Amino acid sequence: MPEKDAWTTFLDFLSTIITPNWEELIGLLPLFVLIGLVGPVLTLLMLYQLRVRLTSRHGRVQLAEPEPTPAPLGEDGLPNVPANVPYCSRHGLVYPLSARSCELDREELSVRCPIDDTVRVASQQLCRACGTKYVLGASRTAVMVRRTGRPPAGGAAAA
Repeated sequence: MPEKDAWTTFLDFLSTIITPNWEELIGLLPLFVLIGLVGPVLTLLMLYQLRVRLTSRHGRVQLAEPEPTPAPLGEDGLPNVPANVPYCSRHGLVYPLSARSCELDREELSVRCPIDDTVRVASQQLCRACGTKYVLGASRTAVMVRRTGRPPAGGAAAA
């Protein structure tokens, strides 16, 4: 078999490009659609999502339970606890309205009645002396927000 020269080889290659085998190309059409259409669309969507995540300035807010605070001291040096607020008499801490036990020793908290100054346990909703019924933490309107991030560069006025 005679060996073909370079020009004949090039012309044979060129003839396969100019007059392709259409049956094989039609069989590859789903692959061409996937690579040429769906691939770029998905890439653009992922790049857009990445851009939105990197440039968004939406803060994340975490709701936090208020921490116990030291009770204010009276003139006699003893803790002066407000009425109808749970407190720990041993440690002198005032707790949020939803607390029922001390965080330090798990002892039950006390509450002073605003009507007759009787001290009762925080889990009791009824004052035994005057008969007044209280539900601690039933109408909590204050919400404590804990900061998780930093302010934007340039301060709060930067837009």
